[in-house]
Amino acid sequence: MTTEGAQERDTSEVDWRRAEFVLTLLGFLGFITALIKIGTVYDGLPAHPLIIHVPVVLIPLSILGALACVYRPQWFDRYGILLCLISIVGMSSIFLAMNAGSALQGILHLTGRPAHLISEHSQAAGILAVFFVAFTAILILTFSAERISGRLGPTGLVAADRFLATPRTRTALRIVLVVLALASAYMVFRVGDLGAKAVWLQKVQAAQAQRANTGY
Repeated sequence: MTTEGAQERDTSEVDWRRAEFVLTLLGFLGFITALIKIGTVYDGLPAHPLIIHVPVVLIPLSILGALACVYRPQWFDRYGILLCLISIVGMSSIFLAMNAGSALQGILHLTGRPAHLISEHSQAAGILAVFFVAFTAILILTFSAERISGRLGPTGLVAADRFLATPRTRTALRIVLVVLALASAYMVFRVGDLGAKAVWLQKVQAAQAQRANTGY
């Protein structure tokens, strides 16, 4: 076999060990947490107030990292793998937080305005999940497009290589990524705002009820 023939064979083979494929697989595996329901941790402490710290930190970090990489595309090559991993973990943590929140809602038996706010909080969390799942998917695709069109070259998966390597596709992916990043950022704020209002309103109402009962 000639050297040219060997090179042609090697470039036509799909390198499934490439980060693009591994991250895609991890992204799908991240949905497993949607099946995990953790209501409490040690000593009956509700899990939701603890778990929410994970998406609260990782989602903004992923968004800021993605916007920075869109501004400087060469950073995808340096930080892209870490950024995608952070986004995948953040996505998975949303499902855990939602399931833990549903368990906590069943324990609290809220009524009135706090119950309405918690209902809106849950709905907003569902919207955030949709936006951030899409954000994570587009982030992985954008990262893949930059690597395929850059120094690492094609993966060997011809259809994907041809589609992602074009300048038009890379530009479109960056635009969609920015839109989803901004939408996710707004929904993170919205979810947190509704949750905080519900918690503090419940505490205020409990304090007012205690004062009415004690006369102080």
